[in-house]
Amino acid sequence: MKTTARDRVRRVGIYVRISDDREGGGLGVKRQEDDCRLLAAPFGWKVVEVYVDNDVTAADRRKKRKDYLRMLADIESGHIDAVVSWHPDRLYRQPAELEDLIIIVEEHKTEIATVKAGDLDLSTPTGRLVARMLGAIAKYEVEHKQERILRKVQELVAAGKIHNSGHRPFGYTRLFDGEGPRRKILAEVLNEDEAKWVERWADRALEGEKLYSLVLDAHENGVKTTTGGEFTYQAMRALLMSARISGRKEHKGLIKGPAVWPAIISPEKSDALRALLATRSEEFKAEFGERDGTALKYPISGLVHCTCKIPHVVGEPCSCKEEGRKHHKMSTAQRGDKDMPIYTCKKEGGGCGGRTIQIPDLESLVEKLLFKKLEEVEVSAVEDPDDPRPALEAKLGRWEARKAELENELLDGDRPAREIQDAIDKFNVRMADARREIAQYSVKTSLTEISAVELRKEWEDYSIPRKQSVYRGLIREILIHPATRPFNVWNPDRVEVFWR
Repeated sequence: MKTTARDRVRRVGIYVRISDDREGGGLGVKRQEDDCRLLAAPFGWKVVEVYVDNDVTAADRRKKRKDYLRMLADIESGHIDAVVSWHPDRLYRQPAELEDLIIIVEEHKTEIATVKAGDLDLSTPTGRLVARMLGAIAKYEVEHKQERILRKVQELVAAGKIHNSGHRPFGYTRLFDGEGPRRKILAEVLNEDEAKWVERWADRALEGEKLYSLVLDAHENGVKTTTGGEFTYQAMRALLMSARISGRKEHKGLIKGPAVWPAIISPEKSDALRALLATRSEEFKAEFGERDGTALKYPISGLVHCTCKIPHVVGEPCSCKEEGRKHHKMSTAQRGDKDMPIYTCKKEGGGCGGRTIQIPDLESLVEKLLFKKLEEVEVSAVEDPDDPRPALEAKLGRWEARKAELENELLDGDRPAREIQDAIDKFNVRMADARREIAQYSVKTSLTEISAVELRKEWEDYSIPRKQSVYRGLIREILIHPATRPFNVWNPDRVEVFWR
């Protein structure tokens, strides 16, 4: 009696996969494995390996299936010479993936059997045709499913509802229906302990405090992300930039409207925060030459400049900025004759290489000038006639109304969609610029509204980054003029402060 390939003992690898393990615990792949073992048993095939890709899709080639790749490597090495799977679409969903499988299986004479579709003979034209037809059907099912999912996402976005995925958002507690990792999210309510941190960080960011300082605040107080990790610069920025914390639905960077979860901060505060943080890093780098996340040792670092490059008369308005020129920034160093930190003008970059000033003396003077400035602002506190915010807010209201009209017009289809979308995009740009200007002016205003008495009480408890935010919000530049005789005596007249 002739022995067939099916009769020979084969070293079998069972491949099981499920895209979405809603039950948790891998029960779906376990059922597939049991069926595959039942298929292999009558032929006396020896199962030597089980390859499991649980909760992994095959619809997206960018997402690597680790055990599938391990199975292909074992076929090439000869560790297995047959594959049993529950259905062909467990092995492949993409035509390109099938072609790779055909090459490997044909080269190594590997047999493929499935529980639901029988054998796949990839060594013959007919077998490959059948496999490709099954692959085309699987591809169609994937695309059809993606359309349904996209439509569902659009529905959730329009209604401001919760997506049943992702990590728990900081500041909220989720209420579930059922058990396991894929349980349905019923609602999100405020997590009071976390929400107070969001409010605190939002207020301090709007006062001009750097994100780096807020990250340190989280670390010092033991506040973790919802995954249990430490807050990073990127995580803090993403949290404060998110429209979610204002009770609004955001999709692909655009705010779609009110959401079903409660707000931690007001939409107005969120808009100001988003506008401010959107460009702060670039502006900080342009003005101070450092990243927003850079730790500086002294509160006024980055503001101190030497007048050596550009002649300047004390008391006269400084025009170098308007002329496109900049004073040379002074760097920190140590005096050579004693343990004393100084600002020095180095030759690198065009400095004079000689002018210095002692940091403790300068900081003490600038601190006194700061409180004096705030006291003057309090005495003369009147409504600023040059405040651009009322006019900008009125424009925003008109633009919002016109944008809503255009969006309705887009649905009606009376005009070309591209023409209407271009107009909407232009309004989005204008509105973003207006919100950014409002936010920047609000930071300046909030700083000048600080009570000098209250600030003096709390000043010693302020961290260096928080002091930096106050100084930078109120001071444009601190100029250091040449020393005068006697050189060993502190002369405050060398210092000239330009306020914003």
